[in-house]
Amino acid sequence: MASRVNRIDRRGISNVVATIILIAVAIALAVAVAVWVFSLSGSASKTATLQVQAVGLSGIGTKTATLTLLVSNPSSSGIGINGFTLGSLSCVLSTPLQIPAGTQGAMIQIQLTVSNGQFSTSGVSVNGTSATCSGTQAAQVGIQYSGYVTTVSGQTYPFTVTASS
Repeated sequence: MASRVNRIDRRGISNVVATIILIAVAIALAVAVAVWVFSLSGSASKTATLQVQAVGLSGIGTKTATLTLLVSNPSSSGIGINGFTLGSLSCVLSTPLQIPAGTQGAMIQIQLTVSNGQFSTSGVSVNGTSATCSGTQAAQVGIQYSGYVTTVSGQTYPFTVTASS
C-alpha cells in the first residue's frame, strides 16, 4: 500500500492543465507586448503636434494686409512650416519656417499684398521669407476666413480669422 501512495504523490499535473497554463501565459505575454508597441506608436504620433491660433488679419483697406498667427510646438522635435492657405489663396514658402521643439506662442506674421479688393499672389512673405501663391481670394473687412498651416510632413493645422481694416 505504501508503494501505491508514493506513486500517486509523484504524478504531475495532467497534460490538459499544462496546455491551458501555457496558453494563458502566451496570451498574457502577447497582450503585454501589444500594449508596449501601441504605447510607443502613440507617443511617436504625439511628437509632431503644432497648435495654431489666429490673432488677426488687419490692414485690409491698405495695400498690405497682415495675418498674425501664434504657433506653439509642445512636441520634442522641431517642425517646419512649408505653407499656408487663406480661403482660396494657397501659398508655399521658399524656405520652410522652423518652429523649434518646446516653442510656446511664437508669432508668425504673414504679409499679403492687397490689390483691387483681392489678395495678390505676388509680394507675399512669412516672417521675411518669400512665398509663391496661387488662387484668388477677395479681401474684405468683416469677413471670416478659414485657412490652415501646412508642415513639411504634409500635416495641416486649421485656423479661422476675421478681417479688419
